Amino acid sequence: MKHSGEFLMSKNIALVIFAIAIVTIISNAQNTNIVGTWQTGGLSTTDDVNTVTGFRTASNGNTLKYEFRPDGRFAFVGYMQSTMYGCTTALFNDKQGKYSIDGSQLTFTPAKNFWRNTYSCSPSSNKERNYVLDTEVYDVRNKTDEYGKLYICLANAKGETCYRREN
Repeated sequence: MKHSGEFLMSKNIALVIFAIAIVTIISNAQNTNIVGTWQTGGLSTTDDVNTVTGFRTASNGNTLKYEFRPDGRFAFVGYMQSTMYGCTTALFNDKQGKYSIDGSQLTFTPAKNFWRNTYSCSPSSNKERNYVLDTEVYDVRNKTDEYGKLYICLANAKGETCYRREN
C-alpha cells in the first residue's frame, strides 16, 4: 500500500509538471503568433474630381499597419485621407517602441510618436508634432475570418480594431 501511495503522488506531480509545460508552450505560442506584419484599411470606391485640373483621387481611405519584431520592438504606421469639395485632409502617424505580452494583455511603450496633419486648402494650418509617449495597454486576441485568414484584434476603452496578417 505504501508503494501505491508513492506511485500515486509521483503520478500527480508528473501530471502537474505536464500541465505547467502545456500552459507555458501555449503562452509562448501566443506570444510568437503576434510577430510579423498586420494591417487593416480601406479605400473609397468613389472618386473626387478636381474641376480645375481634372485630377481624380479617392475621396476617402485609410491604412493602419503594425510590425511586431521578435526582439520585442514594434513599428506602427497609420494614414487616413479624406477629400471633400476638392480639399484633402490627411493624418499620418509613425509610432515606434517596445511591446510586451502578458497573457492576453499587450502593452506598448513608445519611444517615438510622430503626427502630421495636412489640409490642402489651407496649408498654413498643417501641423507636425512629436506626441506624448504614454504607455498603451490593449486586450489582444486572435481570430480567423470566414476565408481562414488570421487576424489579431486590439481592444481598449476606445474600441476594437482587427488587423490581418500580411503574407
